[in-house]
Amino acid sequence: MKNKTENIRLLFSLGLSGFLIAVILWLLGTVIRPQTEYSGQLKQQSASFVPPYTNSPLKNRMSLGEKIFVTEGRPLEKEAGRRAFEAGDFVTAVTKFQSSLQAKRNDPETLIYLNNAKIGKAKSLKVAVIVPIGISLNEAEEILRGVAQAQDEVNSSGGINGLPLQLQIVNIDNYEILKQINTDLVNDSSILAVVGFSRDPSIYNKRGLVMVSLVNPKKPSNPTKYVFYATPSSDVFSDAIASYIVQKARLTNIAICSDSTFTVNQEKISKEIVEQYTDSIRKYGGKVTSTVCDLGAPTFQPSSFLSRAISDGAEGLLLIPRPDKLNLAIEVARENKGRLPLFAFQAMYTERTLKYGQADVKGMMLAVSWHRDAVGNKLFAPKAIQLWGAEVSPRTATAYDALQAIIAGLKEGNTREKLQKALSNPNFSALGATGTIQFSPTGDRLRESFADGVSKAGKGNGAFLPPLRGDRQGGVFLVKVVPCDSSQSCNSTTGYRFQLVQ
Repeated sequence: MKNKTENIRLLFSLGLSGFLIAVILWLLGTVIRPQTEYSGQLKQQSASFVPPYTNSPLKNRMSLGEKIFVTEGRPLEKEAGRRAFEAGDFVTAVTKFQSSLQAKRNDPETLIYLNNAKIGKAKSLKVAVIVPIGISLNEAEEILRGVAQAQDEVNSSGGINGLPLQLQIVNIDNYEILKQINTDLVNDSSILAVVGFSRDPSIYNKRGLVMVSLVNPKKPSNPTKYVFYATPSSDVFSDAIASYIVQKARLTNIAICSDSTFTVNQEKISKEIVEQYTDSIRKYGGKVTSTVCDLGAPTFQPSSFLSRAISDGAEGLLLIPRPDKLNLAIEVARENKGRLPLFAFQAMYTERTLKYGQADVKGMMLAVSWHRDAVGNKLFAPKAIQLWGAEVSPRTATAYDALQAIIAGLKEGNTREKLQKALSNPNFSALGATGTIQFSPTGDRLRESFADGVSKAGKGNGAFLPPLRGDRQGGVFLVKVVPCDSSQSCNSTTGYRFQLVQ
């Protein structure tokens, strides 16, 4: 009898365990539902559609105001604003973000969150902005200042056909994540456009999302359709520097320092850039020394490299560092001690170069797409100084132009398809920091759009474009590092500034 009772108990226990397992599996099946069971708008997408942010690296890298990525020197009010925004208390969020800006005026992340909080849950048009906050904070903030200024201006003037512009910040901390970030963004149907960068334009073409890129690494051979470039192609920059080096400075033998660790998705970006500058120097009759200078090598020593380069006949030195490893290039400049004239990749136009380089980079020349003393739109630079309390960089101007192009396109139609048609229309034009913005069939920024005089976009709105000054080639200007003096405007606290080459 005892054995029979124990058998019944055993069977009951096994049955109960099986029932519990079945319930757990059913619950898991409910939570982890296959893609085919998503309803509504997601269900109507193609079979390859991946719901945005599900198991995605984007989930913790995006923010409308509920996350803080720029933590350096943040006021307490900024954190309070973030918490209020996350809780949906937008009235409090606006008050706290305003207080935060009073404490730290030049924080573009806070200005973006403030404008987003003012929108709250109201209908708006959303644009994503990819920035490398986790890679290079200064450069990321320069980009954010450009889009923040453009957002603030358009929303203060009534929005885009009555709808406010909402910006979603997407932070990357390594370049290898770019492809997945781009993929997730195109799959988010709430996003109408992206400002940022991508190594694979086909991602945007396949899913029909406009990107206005802040970099143009190489000349596309075929129309990209959905990718447009706010800056000239890289050959314009390399040609401007090369022609000055060989034809004006009369230097024919140049040493190049680059960083082999500058890669994106295993593509060697530094190699592409070096080849571009090498080709340009050779085109104008110069040559590049055979001396190897790899800033990323563990055993690299500036002193030994410079000795070899000079022995190899180098008459000038061109620095091409990774954006986040600028200090390595400055070490080379410091060791140079003025022996060789210095030239640099446009990424070195940043306050960090002046702050850490100072006298060591004095006289260094760069080719850039914008300078406040040369460019056409007379309204942009004064507004930027008023907003941020200091001068801004070409990076800020380019980001401003990228978003201005999107804003102008969205005024023609606020869907992805209508935006693409607007930007690809040969008659499209928008007024940016660098002049009129127009695109070629390949998505490139037209060189003629960096025009003198009154632009098409500027006629009748008071945005007169005065004659451009300086050594300029196809939308690119030459600048050099000089000490500030009492006769010059110098908003830099370093005692040095980037001066337009006349």
